[in-house]
Amino acid sequence: MITILWVMAVASVVATSGAVVGRIAVDSTRNRTELERAFWNAMACASRARGSIDALLSDASTDDAAASAWRMLDRRVPHGNAFDRSCDVELEASGTRLDVNAASDEMLERLLSALGVPETSSRDMVDALADWKDSDDVARPAGAERAWYEAEHRERPRNGPIADIRELARVRGFERLADFDSVLGTDGGRVSLATAPVPVLMSVPGVTHEIAASIVELRDEGTPIGDLLAVGSLVSPTSADSLMARYADAAHVSTPSPDAWHLIVCAASGFPPNVARLDVRLTRDGRRSRVALVRSDP
Repeated sequence: MITILWVMAVASVVATSGAVVGRIAVDSTRNRTELERAFWNAMACASRARGSIDALLSDASTDDAAASAWRMLDRRVPHGNAFDRSCDVELEASGTRLDVNAASDEMLERLLSALGVPETSSRDMVDALADWKDSDDVARPAGAERAWYEAEHRERPRNGPIADIRELARVRGFERLADFDSVLGTDGGRVSLATAPVPVLMSVPGVTHEIAASIVELRDEGTPIGDLLAVGSLVSPTSADSLMARYADAAHVSTPSPDAWHLIVCAASGFPPNVARLDVRLTRDGRRSRVALVRSDP
């Protein structure tokens, strides 16, 4: 009798395990199917949004009008769930955030200063960031290399460009990523005068707080900034002189029109929702957009 009971118990456990494994397999298949649906929903929404962008550019009466429309895509193209309730569309211009991989030490220090970081701390942070990205293990005077991170039992430096802005939180001094992720990024592109916030604009050599605030005020009023020199006549002589002294440098690292726009689309399918995210990088080719890069997550 005991043997029979043991056999029945083992059989019950085996049956239960089989049912659990089967349920997991079914759920896994369902999730993959819903994620695939979410991906194609996101692709459809991205296509509609790009169609809206191309219509806006092609309807422009002149090339200058097309350039003006390109500057203000985020204001003139529908966003949110305007294209489909199952997806959310967002536009972000390249150069709205300062690229941590391409920016010079001076630009990074100017940005940190604009955020209120003391000069001594900003120098330490810039050196630590440079040490994280460079290919050697020799620390800058105020920086931090492999030896420092190992002593602190932290992840060692990449010794290469930062791959994702979330990685920045691993760099000494940048642990509070929430203080920086709205103004720093990893997307290559010159500082966009049409979209960058005041701290990012102030990273441009020669641009004072007064100049940056004037640029933001003008574009909020719908006045495009064709050239930094146009702002010189609207600010104090001190700010104008600061800009003129560094104009060549400022013009090199900034642009009136974004170098590219990121069309970011999130779509969900199923319950609980399976979410797919697309990041489509668009550049302007005359009066139409061109897809330069597509990234998906997951």
